[in-house]
Amino acid sequence: AHGERLLRMKGVIELLEDPARPLVVHGVQKILHPPARLPSWPDGQRGTRLVLITLDMPEDYVRRLFAAFTNRPSIDTPDRAALENNPLAIAGR
Repeated sequence: AHGERLLRMKGVIELLEDPARPLVVHGVQKILHPPARLPSWPDGQRGTRLVLITLDMPEDYVRRLFAAFTNRPSIDTPDRAALENNPLAIAGR
């Protein structure tokens, strides 16, 4: 829905299911490359680091979306399962 306003995204993400192996994500606008796992943290320091370059996208919206994807509960915000398995979502958008 906001792909044209997401100019660039890249980062490493620490997930609870395998915190020793970071998930690398990156994309440009509507093109999101498949996430990949690294065998270990490149600098030895664990912790999520994500850089987003956006155009006219409110910071609060980005923070809420990230919180939802990482399963941090919030009022009126879908959880990760709803974001990933939404039968109403249009493919490729």
